[in-house]
Amino acid sequence: MTRHMLRIAAIALLLPLSAQLALRAQEVRVLDGQRYTVHTVVAGQTLYGISRHYAVPLEALLKANPAAAQGLSIGQVLLVPQEAVQRKDLRGAPKFRATGELVHTVARKETLFGIAQRYGVEQTDLIARNPELKDGLKTGMELVIPPATDKAVPMTAAIPARSDSSRIHQVQAGETLFGLGKAYGVSVEALQQANGGLADGLRVGTYLRIPAPVAPPTASVDTLRRPVRYKVGLMLPLCLDRNDSIHAADPEHKGLYEVTRIAGQFLAGARLAIDSMAGKGMQLDVHLYDVGEDATTWGPVLRKGEVRTMDLFIGPFHRGAIDQLAAISREAHIVCPVPQSNKVILGHPQVSKVVSGRTEQLHHMARFAAARFARENLVVLRPDLPAEKDLQDQLQRAVQTALADRPDRLRDSLLVAHPGRRGLGDLSGKLDPARLNVLLAPSEDVEFVSALVTQLRPLVGKYRITLFGMPTWTNMDVLQPADLDELDLHVPAAAYADRQSPAVRAFVERFRSAYGTDAGPYAFLGFDVTMFYLTALYEDGPGFPERMDPVLTTPLHMGFRMRRLGMENGFGNESAVMLEYRDQGVHLVR
Repeated sequence: MTRHMLRIAAIALLLPLSAQLALRAQEVRVLDGQRYTVHTVVAGQTLYGISRHYAVPLEALLKANPAAAQGLSIGQVLLVPQEAVQRKDLRGAPKFRATGELVHTVARKETLFGIAQRYGVEQTDLIARNPELKDGLKTGMELVIPPATDKAVPMTAAIPARSDSSRIHQVQAGETLFGLGKAYGVSVEALQQANGGLADGLRVGTYLRIPAPVAPPTASVDTLRRPVRYKVGLMLPLCLDRNDSIHAADPEHKGLYEVTRIAGQFLAGARLAIDSMAGKGMQLDVHLYDVGEDATTWGPVLRKGEVRTMDLFIGPFHRGAIDQLAAISREAHIVCPVPQSNKVILGHPQVSKVVSGRTEQLHHMARFAAARFARENLVVLRPDLPAEKDLQDQLQRAVQTALADRPDRLRDSLLVAHPGRRGLGDLSGKLDPARLNVLLAPSEDVEFVSALVTQLRPLVGKYRITLFGMPTWTNMDVLQPADLDELDLHVPAAAYADRQSPAVRAFVERFRSAYGTDAGPYAFLGFDVTMFYLTALYEDGPGFPERMDPVLTTPLHMGFRMRRLGMENGFGNESAVMLEYRDQGVHLVR
């Protein structure tokens, strides 16, 4: 993004926002080896209409989405099984209108009777919905299909999606009905009833309908009082003056000042999220502030009277600026959108830190390993490295706790091994030739990690091994990608943009179309963070921080599991992603 484009983007944020909805690409998800197309329900759509659109039998759609048997909700996410697609019907499958109704394109030799029978409607209803039929049926004509009335179509499958108080939750590894019920304030029985009984239990990656609690929380009074328009402050280190001075001193200087480039990418991604929320009907007054890199710049900005009137702040990036803003604005929520230590939320109950740190990523690794490999030979590696004893203790406790909830676990007590820098120590005697050996190595010591990989690599032919390491391993030049492939290395990370994902590809194209440049990591961060917190504000008003669990967005590269870290402190993000090495590269684990 050039300096000129950056200034245009900054000024544009202060103008009325676009009301156009962002185009969504169709995501494909793989669960238990089966591929599913992900469909988000919009107003007017019916379950029967969705089955016709994708050329999938209604029974197969219901089997993959038990909650849909209770009727559809606007915003509900459905998994459409690709293996159930009837190829002969797919070519002539109907499209959706913006109203949610089906549109059928008349093919050669089709009759009005045949079309009505195909969609389970009466011919009279079809004619009433399409007055142009009075002049006869013509090839290529587009007909709007009214809701099905055939008795063979269940009533709930023919009722258009409704707006209700239920939420949609995607099941994560290690989650239980009891835990979800506790998190959302509903009973296990209510969850089962809202999701077709859940006879097969929870399946990771599927979507649950979360019914509204019987007794709404007292804090919901905030929803009744929320304003029609929200005031949002974007506090970014654009450093425009610094960037201009660099170019004034050296006209031949290419590119942007690095901090300006980062903030500009974040701003551009945030702008696309703001446009998307405006398209959903959210009314916003967005104020953009250049808070620079030090107190001489952010101090005067924070003293402006209008700052006290904001409902939400995204930024600042700097901890010092966040501390000062938190002291000035005690009501509005403040989002720290970049990596920081947990100290940034200590004593600041109105602050969120959205990029998970090492501790959160370690716990994610433990939950992931326990959920996927409970039946395998799990071994925690504890080399004699005094500086990493706390790290080893954290991981061992986290894995043991996660395994306690797994009735299918191989053993009650986790195996522990003590390899060294020059040998595998007692690890050799704890490898199982009959099972997958899942080795968890919570170490950031380059010498130990390098020796461990070197010593394990020759054992791959004799044992099946999956190795878990730390995020820092991805930056260790001493490790060879081919060795990490062979050891099936897994590492946690705060975020990762899968460039092969349809949603990510669509965003990259949209970004390039809007700004004429490529979307980088901070563009994804700007979009995801802004989309999540604007959605939370839109759905629950200024009191949203106490009810962030049910907030549902479709992030491009990071998840949000916001948890308050003590009554006097703010919120940290427990979410992380798992990456794996294959084909000598890093890939997202689905």
